[in-house]
Amino acid sequence: MATKEPRYIRIRSRSQKSRILLRTPLLSDVPSFTARGNDYECIKYLPFLLNPKNPITNESNTKNAKKWRAGSGIGGYFLVVVELPEDRSKANQADATIGDTGLIPINWEEKSAECGMMLNSGPTIRGKGYAVEAFDMQFAFGYDHLGLKKIHFGTGDDNIPMRALLEKKLGIPGTFREKEGDWEFVTTKAWWEERQKLAGEDRVEVYVEEMTPDEE
Repeated sequence: MATKEPRYIRIRSRSQKSRILLRTPLLSDVPSFTARGNDYECIKYLPFLLNPKNPITNESNTKNAKKWRAGSGIGGYFLVVVELPEDRSKANQADATIGDTGLIPINWEEKSAECGMMLNSGPTIRGKGYAVEAFDMQFAFGYDHLGLKKIHFGTGDDNIPMRALLEKKLGIPGTFREKEGDWEFVTTKAWWEERQKLAGEDRVEVYVEEMTPDEE
């Protein structure tokens, strides 16, 4: 259910194979937001970022980060993706992010949420399975911790990479929406339970750590 005050969280997988964690954004993440927002490979399927009303700068993203933090747990959860070092004892939650995602907005009455993903464009990140891992962690968080009934995705007709990821790698059925001119992919609690069942020992379980408001 929604919180009355902002909730800052860090989501970790219980699997020792996990390579990432998800967490509430920090102001120290702003430069990585700005870099992605000005990287054509990251935004080429997002018209509102390709042709923004105002330049994407650290100043504008500082305002965004503050807004995302203020609404965390209230209107949804904007989350950043952080790659874990091979030596987990050296993990630092303030390391530069490799992407942003989240369950936002969340309709708490209908128990549904929208999800999306933007990863860094470099060859060490793209095509390495990070998106699938991040989505599965959010399914686990949304369905198993928040009690959601539906998590859905919307993507443009020209965004073939995302459509392939959702349909072929995650097995989510897609529907073309004539009116909107885009595709919608819908998952349900039952879909997630079946995915977990098929995963067997590789089923995805997460735990949630609370972060302090002044954590940087």
